[in-house]
Amino acid sequence: MAAKDRDTLPDAVKPTHYQVSLRDLQLGGSWGYNGVVKIAAKVNRSTKEVVLNVKEIEIQAAVVTGEDGTQLAKASDFTYDKKSERVTLKFPEELTAPSVQLSIDFTGTMNNAMAGFYRSKYKPVVEPAADTPKEDDFHYMLSTQFESCDARRAFPCFDEPNLKSTFDFEIEVPKGQTVISNMPVASERDGSHSGLKFVSFERTPVMSTYLLAWAVGDFDYVEAMTQRKYQGKSIPVRVYTTRGLKDQARFALECAHRTVDYFSEVFEIEYPLPKADLLAVHEFAMGAMENWGLITYRTTAVLFDEAKSDTRYKNRIAYVVAH
Repeated sequence: MAAKDRDTLPDAVKPTHYQVSLRDLQLGGSWGYNGVVKIAAKVNRSTKEVVLNVKEIEIQAAVVTGEDGTQLAKASDFTYDKKSERVTLKFPEELTAPSVQLSIDFTGTMNNAMAGFYRSKYKPVVEPAADTPKEDDFHYMLSTQFESCDARRAFPCFDEPNLKSTFDFEIEVPKGQTVISNMPVASERDGSHSGLKFVSFERTPVMSTYLLAWAVGDFDYVEAMTQRKYQGKSIPVRVYTTRGLKDQARFALECAHRTVDYFSEVFEIEYPLPKADLLAVHEFAMGAMENWGLITYRTTAVLFDEAKSDTRYKNRIAYVVAH
């Protein structure tokens, strides 16, 4: 299909890097959150408008600065097109600098639709951490599902697979909760009050928006190291579950770390990331999702109870993990 036959975003501005920061998560009730995304971008031609993708996101403010941090323009109007899932940011001045940073304040919702940044309910098998999100009779974990075009449901972005960028991600969560993302944790710092912390992650490789991922929950994990060396060292392979289920992840773990090595040898392409995480998600629309460095699965595709599960499910788990 030729590009002219597709309804793609205008090419006046092209992203190169995102800094995504989420805070003030309402873990119950509205399930809302606040965020800031800073997008480094190349300006291909002068323009007074920047068009991005959004869905169920409300923009509060948008400012464009130059490479030196000088403010160049502030958005005077936001126009939403819900059908095309876009927002047009209108500026009073032409954007002419070749490189800019677009900073957007926004609000979003951790929905229950298994798309975007969403919540999954479950009943814990052991006593969870005290600050695990809970509403009515259920506890909750949080995770993302962005393929094919639901990153726009978590933060404003140029949500087309050819518009690849690097990503920095951080999120404010309760101190008793675990956060994982595509890359290893870079740092932690105190949050806006004593019960919260900010967790920041290392920068990702260049990739599409639909491969960005993160998850928050009362997690535990099992771990194995690859036998092969990658850039001189073995890498950790982990399978994360909610607390009390990690022993059911051991078969998937055995498959996973061997599969990383096997495919690296067969395809003669070295696994490029410093870790490989798998996560069992309690409510999940797919069998699995190949987010780079954080692969998400429905529980039945990754957990096996040696005492209760039919041995035929081992074939299913091995197949899905390898896929």
